[in-house]
Amino acid sequence: MSKRVVYYSRIKALACIAVVLLHTFYAAAAFAKTPEQLNSTLAVRNAMSWAVPCFVMVTGALLLDNTRELTYKKLFSRHIAKMVFALVIFTLLFTCFDAVFVTKNFSFSTITKSFEIMVYGGGWKHVWYLYLMIALYLLMPAYRLVTKSAKQKDIIYLVTLYTVFLCVLSNVDIIRQRSVAFYICTASVYPLYLFLGYALSKKMLAFNSIAAAVMLVLGAALTIYMTLMDTKYPQLLENYSFLAYASMAAGVFTLMQRFEDKRLGIIDKIAAELEKCSFGIYLIHMIFLKVIFVVLKFNPLTNGGAVTVLGISIAALVCSYIITRLLKLLPFADRVL
Repeated sequence: MSKRVVYYSRIKALACIAVVLLHTFYAAAAFAKTPEQLNSTLAVRNAMSWAVPCFVMVTGALLLDNTRELTYKKLFSRHIAKMVFALVIFTLLFTCFDAVFVTKNFSFSTITKSFEIMVYGGGWKHVWYLYLMIALYLLMPAYRLVTKSAKQKDIIYLVTLYTVFLCVLSNVDIIRQRSVAFYICTASVYPLYLFLGYALSKKMLAFNSIAAAVMLVLGAALTIYMTLMDTKYPQLLENYSFLAYASMAAGVFTLMQRFEDKRLGIIDKIAAELEKCSFGIYLIHMIFLKVIFVVLKFNPLTNGGAVTVLGISIAALVCSYIITRLLKLLPFADRVL
């Protein structure tokens, strides 16, 4: 069994908390009555957008490491199967939830509709992450061939290439409203985060603590400024190829790595628990948010504002953790959560 890497747990725990905050503030934004309310809630959401890139970076750091065995059997029976099982079960659960509590037209066709939604999409938005992970896992053997033979300069070249074409030039396209003619044969930014996580974990690409903090702060500052000022380029904030998000993700990853030797006692125990349950929390917390904001139609912005939204975030996180921990006691549940 591979040795547990402490800073991976810390990153995943922080990212888990950030994802819950992101979704809660985004859901609360639907109740905004003024541009100021809308932009302030979206500012928090956007400032948490380093979370998913960090999850992918940890995946890259783990699975692109050729000192860790990854057979086709393990890839398909463990990693891909987990995503597929989760996709089937939670698409069915979410579809039934909507039919019972939202549209109130549950019937046998609801079940068949869930499989159509699973194939063609259109279900709860956060499920997109499962499709992403299936795609990345399917390509993992090819990605591992790269890291198996690549030297440090090759990995740096690849990360730089991905950054320039998938973060920098894609942002230029949005700002200029005109596509740059040059491109590379990929349309997804997520392989960048895989290889970036691997490069940082192996210290092929390294930043000191000050540089990492600057990357995090500047990325967050730019994100918040662009959100609050309601700039004319809102599309930049709507996808993970925004350079500020990549900057924040690299900053968080590096800072956690730099302080790995400092043991944090109870904090590390909490981080380990959140890491174990992070996937289940990711899937389940949206049920609580759906009940509060869609079924009950509770408006947090007129009932305490940001403090209430934060409280809902914490409650959703804690409840999702408890449910995930209990479900993981069941034999089959661990293959899904």
